[in-house]
Amino acid sequence: MIPETIIITGAGRGIGKAIALDLAKKGSFIVCISRTKTCKDTTDEILKNGGKSEAIILDVSDYEYTEKIVQEYLNKTNHNNIGLVLAAGIIGPIGPINDINLSEWDSCHRVNVLGSLAIIKACLPMMLKDKFGKIVTFAGGGAAYANPVFPAYSATKTAMVRITENINEDLKDKGDFSIICLGPGAIETDMLKQVKSAGGKIKTLSHISEPITLVRSFMESEKCNFSGCFVHVRNNWKDYLDSDKKISDSFWKLRRIE
Repeated sequence: MIPETIIITGAGRGIGKAIALDLAKKGSFIVCISRTKTCKDTTDEILKNGGKSEAIILDVSDYEYTEKIVQEYLNKTNHNNIGLVLAAGIIGPIGPINDINLSEWDSCHRVNVLGSLAIIKACLPMMLKDKFGKIVTFAGGGAAYANPVFPAYSATKTAMVRITENINEDLKDKGDFSIICLGPGAIETDMLKQVKSAGGKIKTLSHISEPITLVRSFMESEKCNFSGCFVHVRNNWKDYLDSDKKISDSFWKLRRIE
């Protein structure tokens, strides 16, 4: 069942915007969040195309304020059966690590980790009440391998993999919950331009349609057999939605010891 309401961070551009526009076509009410007014542009486009949407300009790096605002928003609206797509993220400082100011690490951690957690924490009370929730967090370059060019980004995205695993365990047996950590591959976005200009290596170049299709299919599914897993767009994930097939090595945790 697709969520009635889907909250999307980073919805003003790139992958977040593309996913927002796609999911709006499925009838969900899309709450677009971004640091700048670009989220309003996305909302305007959704409304123009006959969809349902509202925008919240919010800097998720201020995670305590983010949690407060999202809680207040949900308390004053009638949104139920919530889904989350946490696409907001920044590259952060460029390595090597001995040349980096730790305040830059802090900024990256606030957006990529604590900002996402703030949204989840704000929504969980309503999700638990509804006994329903679908959550997509985002991994990235360095979550599955060393990436010293972007050490803070790599560390924060690795953290999101384990956080996804932990939340999945928290929500087991509490209702119809699914959470995945998506590795979207390298998409031709402004962020990828930053990566290339800094000398970052691109291991998998993906088309933006690939993460869009995965997120849509996940949101529409009745059952997800890879909840709690780090899944790349190139994994054979379709066989594990609405299926009794057990996950294999195509899907893996942060660390595997078999």
